Amino acid sequence: MDEKKGKRKRWETTVISGRISINMKNAVVDIIESGKYVDITDYLRDLIRKDLEARGIKLENEITSAY
Repeated sequence: MDEKKGKRKRWETTVISGRISINMKNAVVDIIESGKYVDITDYLRDLIRKDLEARGIKLENEITSAY
């Protein structure tokens, strides 16, 4: 199957969930509303990416570093 021109390459994803306090959630929402992040998922991806980088863990799929 051919990809359509101009279509972004997708990568496999998974869902991770967890519980946080309401105060922590409100603080995250404030950060997102400041405009740096699109949504909670964007914020979490950035946080995880930075933590992995700080630990010297290189992601196999470089496409994730563009987002």
